Amino acid sequence: MHKFSSEFYSEQASNWIIRNARQIHENNLKILKFEKNIIVPGDDSDDLMRALSRVISRGNATFINARNRSCNPDHLPFPRLFPPTLQGRHLKNFHRKIKNKKPVNWVFAGDSILSIGADIVSPSESPIYAWSDEIKKQNPLASINFYNLAIPATQWKDLAGTTACPPWWPVSSMKTWLDYIISLEPDVIVLWFGGNDSDDLNTESMDFVIDRIKKEIPICDILLCVTYLPSYASSIEDYNTLSGQVGRMMAQNYTRSYARWKDIGYLDFGRWHRMIRDGYDPCEMSLTRVIPKKGTPFPEFGYQSKVENNIWYFPACFTESGLCANACTDWSIGLSFDKSPKSFRFPLSRKSKHNHQDFCEILLQNNRILVKIERSNSTDVLLNIDTGHTINTNENVFFSITLKDTRLTISIPHSDWRPDAGSVILGGGFIEIFDMLIPRFGGYYHPFIEFEENITLCVYNLCIADSTKATGGCTRFMPYVADYDLYCASVSAGGSNHYHQNTYGVRDSLIPVIRQEKWAQDIISQSKFENIKSPPTEKDFNNLLELLRKSGLIE
Repeated sequence: MHKFSSEFYSEQASNWIIRNARQIHENNLKILKFEKNIIVPGDDSDDLMRALSRVISRGNATFINARNRSCNPDHLPFPRLFPPTLQGRHLKNFHRKIKNKKPVNWVFAGDSILSIGADIVSPSESPIYAWSDEIKKQNPLASINFYNLAIPATQWKDLAGTTACPPWWPVSSMKTWLDYIISLEPDVIVLWFGGNDSDDLNTESMDFVIDRIKKEIPICDILLCVTYLPSYASSIEDYNTLSGQVGRMMAQNYTRSYARWKDIGYLDFGRWHRMIRDGYDPCEMSLTRVIPKKGTPFPEFGYQSKVENNIWYFPACFTESGLCANACTDWSIGLSFDKSPKSFRFPLSRKSKHNHQDFCEILLQNNRILVKIERSNSTDVLLNIDTGHTINTNENVFFSITLKDTRLTISIPHSDWRPDAGSVILGGGFIEIFDMLIPRFGGYYHPFIEFEENITLCVYNLCIADSTKATGGCTRFMPYVADYDLYCASVSAGGSNHYHQNTYGVRDSLIPVIRQEKWAQDIISQSKFENIKSPPTEKDFNNLLELLRKSGLIE
């Protein structure tokens, strides 16, 4: 640990951090210690990012203008792996082939993270080597053919398009990438994209690839990979910018939420990477209530607000920890309308680069409540559900809506209940009319509710979180690797200084996620119990007692 006394805090903050981070690094140390509960104003510079990437900041300081970098309080525990994300149903075909002692074709496809162009020092240091190693260890007698069909610098739209196969593959260059993969009739296919897609991830291409695989190889097990973030000290692309980091968080969240929505197996490398590097779990969070502010359009809870131009925006009000409702990723709101609106809708996440933004629309038609999940830039309706519930249009209409992680819930009071403010806040007397895991990009954004007509609404409760930063309400941990340690390029360990990790980064941020999963079938299969027709009866128990008495084992 490297400590500096309080006299240094009077100097210009960024220069102080840059100078002392360099000193710490040159002495082969890691900890930059802040002794006081202070605010450290940064200058939002690339030099500051490079300095912070080389150390783990500890103490009670608060960084500002530092691209969401955080100082980590000393009491934080080190990260622990979240539960496995794969279930037996996600590897059904693989397990069947293993059980029947049939050869397995296993294909890896994706961008440079899995490719031979990932700045590795040896094939043994590739994520694919560790992956195949763990699968073979758990299935030592199995015959498995692994194919690495990843191509550097690619996105979902490249796999869905006419991308040709590289010349070193044993196939005609006239055959497209996806055609070749399908021609191998894989039993399992692993798909890893997102780093190059960022907030430009093409959802139509993703749908196309997965739908085609399911159609042409219906028994194939599909596994998706949630990618990790690039180095925030990088000097290329937009990797070290806040928008570049958040853009890839959007790709992470869409992949994760899509897999949950479609019940496709996935491995969450991005989640573990953020836990060990950035010190927080983006999937575990607490929503906290915003504090209304006098003299603003949101002076208090229970205030009657007249909606202008058919849109009500979340107010510029803060939580006690400094999160603002106009820049959050997750939220929960309890509200009422003075009359029944024809419909209203709200965005589920930030806009993507090509103006993609998913919406939830709630329609009140003939007193019935319908819920749609739809895309703004197309006529594609992902979900269209008649909830079967009705409302009384002659009275105030109450709703409680929560969008947390990848789950959306919508509740209303039961038909005989007229809630007060406390009931709306706590959900007393409310019933859920919609509860699903839904696909969405994530990324902090300014939520709003849009109506077909102007209306008066009353907000009783509003809670928020921001999963793009450590201080956004997520479970926090003490990072145990510095950003620099994961990406630093060297002759001995590989790495790129930018996105491709060195051998230590692969070992620490990727391999633990692979090795914790259960790749083998259960030792005790269901067939062992096929002859058991029913639970033992009282007669069976009495017969057993009689046999034991006759044998002299009991009196």
